[in-house]
Amino acid sequence: MLLTLLVSPPAAAHPHGWVDYRVTLHFDDRERVVALEQAWKMDPFYSLTLTEELARAEGEESMDERLDMLGQEIARNLSRSNYLTHVMHDGEDVALGELRDYTTRLDEQRLEFTFVVPLAEPLALDESPVAWKVYDDTYYIEFLYDEDVAEPIVLRNAPDGCTSRVIAADPDPQKVAEAAALDTDADAPGGLGRFFAETGEATCPAR
Repeated sequence: MLLTLLVSPPAAAHPHGWVDYRVTLHFDDRERVVALEQAWKMDPFYSLTLTEELARAEGEESMDERLDMLGQEIARNLSRSNYLTHVMHDGEDVALGELRDYTTRLDEQRLEFTFVVPLAEPLALDESPVAWKVYDDTYYIEFLYDEDVAEPIVLRNAPDGCTSRVIAADPDPQKVAEAAALDTDADAPGGLGRFFAETGEATCPAR
């Protein structure tokens, strides 16, 4: 069921669940952005459903081992959809590398998947902000920055003066109506999710 959540089939009321997430933007020693580390916390319903299914599965694996296997499958499926992560700089899409360093665990009964997505090439900001969105293309699942943490965006090893912010989504009322009109038998149009996605942004001063 979690794989369904993260691969996003084209059906069901929209959104059908949510993910609270955090982002850590990694800089290298030459003041370039090199990776986005993400932590996705699934909503309580999906978390409960998944953990109950894992507990009932046949086999002698421990829960930790089953969570590890689930994480492997999630990582493989996300690789087919650009990890639901879209990075932009100077009006251009930024290519991503291969997902790594992923873990799956339970945090206060909620399933959390953490991973690192490197950029294909290090990115010097040169006063131009880097921006990113995390979203399910069909809006089956809504991704929201985690409001229960003090800093949903962290800049690691960033140069002095760099700042970050979350820009709220402002979807057109027609898109809101379109999403609200989708019922359990409807096919969601591709691209709907981006209209509801919050934007993370980081800016660094010129050097």
